Amino acid sequence: MHISVIATDFDGTVAEGDRLAPEAGRALRRWREAGRIAVLVSGRPFEFLRDLQEREQAFDLIVAENGAVLYNPYSDEMRLPFGQVPDELVSTLAQLGIPLWHGIAIAGTMLPYDDVVWVTSRELGLAVHVAINRSEVMLLPPGASKGAGLLHMLQNEGLSPRNLLAFGDAENDRSLLQVAEVKVAVANAVEGLQAIADHVTPGAGPAGVADFVERYLLGEKAFDFPIRGAHHFGLDATPPVSLNAHDLVDREILIAGGSGYSKSWLACRLAEGLMDGGYQVLGLDPVGDLQGLRHHSSCLSLGREELPAISLVLQLLIGTGLSLALDLSRVATVEEQILYATGLLRRVLDMRRRFGRPHWILIDEAQDLLGGPDNPARLSLLQGFESFGVCLVTWQPSRIDHALLERMHGFVLTRHRLSSEVECLSRLLASHGLDVDGLPNHLGQLDEGQALIWGLAASTNDTVTRLRFGAGSRIFPGMRRLHRYLEDRVAPSKRFYFHDQKGHSLPAGNLGDLIERVRTLDLVVLTFHFERGDFAHWIRDVLHDETLARWLDRLHSAEISGEPLRLALLDALEQRLRVLERLISSRAA
Repeated sequence: MHISVIATDFDGTVAEGDRLAPEAGRALRRWREAGRIAVLVSGRPFEFLRDLQEREQAFDLIVAENGAVLYNPYSDEMRLPFGQVPDELVSTLAQLGIPLWHGIAIAGTMLPYDDVVWVTSRELGLAVHVAINRSEVMLLPPGASKGAGLLHMLQNEGLSPRNLLAFGDAENDRSLLQVAEVKVAVANAVEGLQAIADHVTPGAGPAGVADFVERYLLGEKAFDFPIRGAHHFGLDATPPVSLNAHDLVDREILIAGGSGYSKSWLACRLAEGLMDGGYQVLGLDPVGDLQGLRHHSSCLSLGREELPAISLVLQLLIGTGLSLALDLSRVATVEEQILYATGLLRRVLDMRRRFGRPHWILIDEAQDLLGGPDNPARLSLLQGFESFGVCLVTWQPSRIDHALLERMHGFVLTRHRLSSEVECLSRLLASHGLDVDGLPNHLGQLDEGQALIWGLAASTNDTVTRLRFGAGSRIFPGMRRLHRYLEDRVAPSKRFYFHDQKGHSLPAGNLGDLIERVRTLDLVVLTFHFERGDFAHWIRDVLHDETLARWLDRLHSAEISGEPLRLALLDALEQRLRVLERLISSRAA
């Protein structure tokens, strides 16, 4: 669960007279002992709330005087983000005989003196906001409210409202609840507050708060009520798919399939939907396939020219709230990528335990960054794994540690024909009680733009859904050069000549030629060139198609031979040809 911050009103919510109710205090202290954060948000004067915290030790942060005073008890730092009510107004009202109390930044009186306050402030030409809470009249500096003060506090402390659950009971708690991801009103709350709440506790005041914290937050019981303000987004799919970002961000998703079948595009689409909902995403991109994320207004792309220091990544995540896509493709070796990812994941997961974000970590080419029994990045992720916010994208799930795969609770599967990988996916889905009969055929028959999905929503059945989606635009470096080698042949000196002692195989001068040769090539010759890496070298150095070369490089770790090798090569070559031909025809149109 990504909820890691509780903000609660005092009077009528957790108070028993002028004290913190014992049952509410116990629940809040247990919440903090679990490494979570509790914030007290009240209209009471600063001195009263500071003394309360010193006695009770139940809160990490205090938003006092209806949002006008922010206080961190541990750094002993106080902020007045909206200024103070003018002394001239307070002294004039006192001279008029109006009964007043005042704090550091605000002042207050009782009904029916609100009209006198309005008239006096206007006659003096002084800016002041007057808020009425039941029988109390509060004089606030302009802009101050519980919600606005809490937002300032969250920003100052590197926290996100997407991790926030708020409790309240009165009119002046409306702005407090409106800031929160999850809005809870106690049973004794005014009707207007109950109307905007996601949930109303059965019990009143402190009893209702304590029961909710123990049952849902500490007991980790799934919310059995809808989150009204949750962001929903679609995948442009048939049948239509609407995803709830509040549910999705708590799930661990595996996206698996063969090369060229839009795995990274689907991952970007999920990440974009979360970012649209205000969640922070960190993407690790070993080969540059997550470039689509950089076009999102709340995402910063780094690493294309120089890999950023891990300390800078952490500063940007906490200090700006922006999502980050880290392009590792310029790192010289996979080993260096793994070392960088290891250090980064360790620090980021420590940060997430403290601040609750980034909310989602997206790892592309997970078989490389996390694969292998001795991979230190895998250990970082396992040791720091939280119960929310990870998406792994891979063409080879069998290389990922089984302990990581077991934590996946949602699946997006695109076309795959490698038997070892299909068997791995079948075992994984079967462990979730899903019917996997015929899964190899289903995966092998999927076309581009088709996928099997399960578990992307909190309430999910035991049926895998097949859908067709409209993959968006892709980026193809060197398009003009690739266009040439689809329609023309390279010079004779640059063509691919096969090591065929019988001389039956004609050389290949373009991608289409290579596909035709691979279909009929003697398996001994095919295996000879594959094991030497000749196909990938020619495609990379002569056709200058780095993407396709990388797809063929991957097959070396799959340990396949014979006819399955021929089928795997053809699947990659033909899929790349289809993608390029479709792109060229669309550009011509």
